[in-house]
Amino acid sequence: MSRPTVSVIIPTHNRAKLLKRAIISVLNQTFEDFEIIVVDDASSDNTPNIIESIKDSRIRYIRLEKNSGAPTARNIGIKKARGKFIALLDDDDEWLPRKLEVQVKKFNELEKKFGVVYGGFYYVSQQNERIIGKRLPRFRGNVYGELLKENFIGSPTVLIRRECFKKAGLFDPKLPSSQDWDMWVRIARYYYFDYIVAKYYVHGHQISFNINEKYIPGREIFISKHKDIANNPKILSMHLTQMGLLSILGGNIEKGVKYLAQSITISPLNIDSYKKVIELTLDSRFLEYVKNILHANY
Repeated sequence: MSRPTVSVIIPTHNRAKLLKRAIISVLNQTFEDFEIIVVDDASSDNTPNIIESIKDSRIRYIRLEKNSGAPTARNIGIKKARGKFIALLDDDDEWLPRKLEVQVKKFNELEKKFGVVYGGFYYVSQQNERIIGKRLPRFRGNVYGELLKENFIGSPTVLIRRECFKKAGLFDPKLPSSQDWDMWVRIARYYYFDYIVAKYYVHGHQISFNINEKYIPGREIFISKHKDIANNPKILSMHLTQMGLLSILGGNIEKGVKYLAQSITISPLNIDSYKKVIELTLDSRFLEYVKNILHANY
């Protein structure tokens, strides 16, 4: 059996209706040399029936007996993948039809030192499909230093050389959040990045729960894991500022103030941190900004 050019990994858990939309967006690609690996993370809904209803030999279905989380499901899909490139798609997102075509073409024009082609994207409401925000790609080449500061890459936009995972490793299931960000930082140590433009949908979040119970603990582990962040006062200050604002928004004012105070203490002249405070507190779209951050870093 010939190997496909692209392996599309879709982890899913109890989102049968949204999953079908995601799969159809892959099947509608103008570039057709791919396989779809759906990793069902022990869903209790009718996900198996949805897969059965879509008749396409390029779909491979793997069902886990125990709910293990998206990073583990992704890792299983990557291990089973046969493609030269790996694409990641969340079950609640979708692609524009030329997404793979444009990315594969881009890779054919790039040197081997480029390991990832990512994209800009639109945030689209699940309720009314209204565009509520966008993030345009800004950085290419050696992006390691920029990734230490912020995660500007949405996981459904990436196309990754399969070999990247051999050097950087797989997704870290021990991180409660920021697993994607952690992966991009690790890949960026070895490979250059380039970009195209893409589009995907986001869904609503339970903001306070995700911030206090999942996002902030994950961000703390992420920072301690990457010493180039923890040992750089200016970069660490930027992280602490953002964590402080998010903690306050999530209802933990005491913890948020501590983060902000710590940020000022370790880098009192960090203009970038102060700019971020002003930017966010004056932005009427701050809540949507928070949703975007949380979605980009799970």
